[in-house]
Amino acid sequence: MRSTLPLVALALLAPLTSAQLTDLQSGRNFPTASAAFGNGRSENIDLGDVDNDGDYDAVVANGGDGAAQANGIYINNGGVQGGTIGTFSDQSATRFAGTPNDTSRDCELADFDADGDLDVYISNRGSTVNGGEVSRAYTNLGGLQFGAVGFYTETTDSFWGSLISVPTSDEVGAQDGKGPFKDYSCDCDFGDLDDDGDVDLFHSSYGPNIGGNRDSRIFFNDGTGVFNEHWPWVDPGADIQLHTLDFDLIDLDDDFDLDVFASSRDSQARVYRNNTNGGTGAGALFTDMTQSALINTGATLNGSNNYECEPGDVDGDGDMDMYMKNYDGGGGGNYDRILRNNGNFTFSKMNWIKGDPNVDENEIDFLDYDGDGDLDAFVANFSGTNWLYQSGLADGLTPAQGLLHRTGTTTGGSLASWSETPASGNGGTTLDGECGDMDGDGDTDILLANDQNQQNRYWENVLGVPDTHAPTFHHIESQGNKSDGSDTVLHVEVRDNASFYVVAYYDADLIYTVNGGAEHCVQMFYQGGETFRGVIPGAVNGNVAWRVEVTDDAGNKAVSSTFNYTQTSSSSSEWVGLGCGTQGIAGDPYLHITGSQTAGSTVTVNLTDAAPSAINALFLSASSTPVPFKGGTLWTFPVAVTINVFTDAGGQTLFQLAWPAGVPSGTQLFWQFAIQDGSNPTGLTISNAVRGTTP
Repeated sequence: MRSTLPLVALALLAPLTSAQLTDLQSGRNFPTASAAFGNGRSENIDLGDVDNDGDYDAVVANGGDGAAQANGIYINNGGVQGGTIGTFSDQSATRFAGTPNDTSRDCELADFDADGDLDVYISNRGSTVNGGEVSRAYTNLGGLQFGAVGFYTETTDSFWGSLISVPTSDEVGAQDGKGPFKDYSCDCDFGDLDDDGDVDLFHSSYGPNIGGNRDSRIFFNDGTGVFNEHWPWVDPGADIQLHTLDFDLIDLDDDFDLDVFASSRDSQARVYRNNTNGGTGAGALFTDMTQSALINTGATLNGSNNYECEPGDVDGDGDMDMYMKNYDGGGGGNYDRILRNNGNFTFSKMNWIKGDPNVDENEIDFLDYDGDGDLDAFVANFSGTNWLYQSGLADGLTPAQGLLHRTGTTTGGSLASWSETPASGNGGTTLDGECGDMDGDGDTDILLANDQNQQNRYWENVLGVPDTHAPTFHHIESQGNKSDGSDTVLHVEVRDNASFYVVAYYDADLIYTVNGGAEHCVQMFYQGGETFRGVIPGAVNGNVAWRVEVTDDAGNKAVSSTFNYTQTSSSSSEWVGLGCGTQGIAGDPYLHITGSQTAGSTVTVNLTDAAPSAINALFLSASSTPVPFKGGTLWTFPVAVTINVFTDAGGQTLFQLAWPAGVPSGTQLFWQFAIQDGSNPTGLTISNAVRGTTP
């Protein structure tokens, strides 16, 4: 429970210290700024495992304010590439073959079609000359495309579904109320805005010349990767014509839905509350809370150039605060500020940043470069030196003493006098940074995107202490007894010493038993904002005990308490997961089957997280007598049919089949994979099983 004594008051009671912050290792964490990721007018860089081989690759958005340029994709040489992890190869010509040049400001990696691989979305800025530009979608050819994972084809036309508020004059093509449209966009983000288990799109627009005179919009995913506009998305009278260059989808009020916090370069930042899982909004999906959340508390913009906001639990109290770039002009300056989340959907503007150089900076990312468990910060300078700020939270510093201290200087009350950033190659015009463990050594590295055709950079963390801090559970949904036979949707919010976009790639499993029986595993879906969603099927009877396990990039695992509810149901589900997989080179192989078992319907069988390019056997059985097998449980015993197939280079086996006619209602069929995997002592891993029941 939050203390009733304000945090700032507590800080004033604490003794001040002049001691240095703890340095867990001697020397410079980031000694060199290696050339990497091309050189263009690079506005944004995003990390993700595009080829599903277990390491992070990078996508770069180019063009920006200049002439159109090709966007880039850089593949990590580790994994299936067989080279040195943490080095990168430019494979844009092959993996982005045929893609057009654009004036791009943002790139996002997200799984549009829920087939287990990362697709790419590019936000384009447009100009008054061309009346705006189309933002583009590129689909990964793995998964449901049955091609090579990590290679892309443009699918912009089929990505966009129905349009409602978009003027006909902005439509591209047939102008029939659907398809792509021209706009002026800098940032677009994906997250599960309606809590239905797929990623939706918040498409921001700043208008021509960043004039703040175009609507920002929401598009719901229909479940197949087609995005249809939801309009109106906010309460009447709300201001949705913004100067925003950046916004974030984050749960600000602990109700397991994604709110929107938007920076605004030339006007007040905005915050919108999602009403999906609570709140009021006169029927609207969102309510504009800017007045009560920011203006009434004095947490207002005082100046200009508020290019970015970044969510993170800066003060360690569990809720998400916001780091605001250039938010306090105070005499014409560009001072950063933290907007402290007060826990009641209000924010207070705090000066918790020491050593701010008061220059025009562009972007900020949270990371834990020194491995002490708190959130440090990387700041990209619009023109000049980029900076690192060390958090004093793990050292016991209070907010009044400053939670973030600029390293390499003693000015402004900084306690972090040693230098951490590279001595050379740290300058120019950096518009974006991205922080993640690119070389698999357990600490966080930094990727830099530079403007004006300057060389992009890779800062490898060579001294960082490997991360030993497991994620924590900030908030876990409760579930009462139920008898309606419906599926049980459960949410958890986690926190960790990493940026929220890294948490997106964590493994999260919902593990449950019925009446004390065998454990069953459900892979949880990352909704955004460090929130995960899992579903226990409704076709169970008895006491359901469940817990959640979340594993970070360094292998640190968090295990929640066990919770219980009673389910009474006479219904049945077509597909029910049984048991859990066994540990392999890519984690626990997971089998997921979807589609209707009615004659002629398409059924999709999808095995993920298995060993790459490995032979595996699909076992089918008409009954189930579970027996021990290779360190796990074989649910498909006695085996009736064995089908040998291979995983692809990303460790996936996916196929579709038309369900045959003449299968009697109530017929059960059990499915399970065994995969060749030398990392397991038995030489094999097995997936969970799935039971199908014909309706």
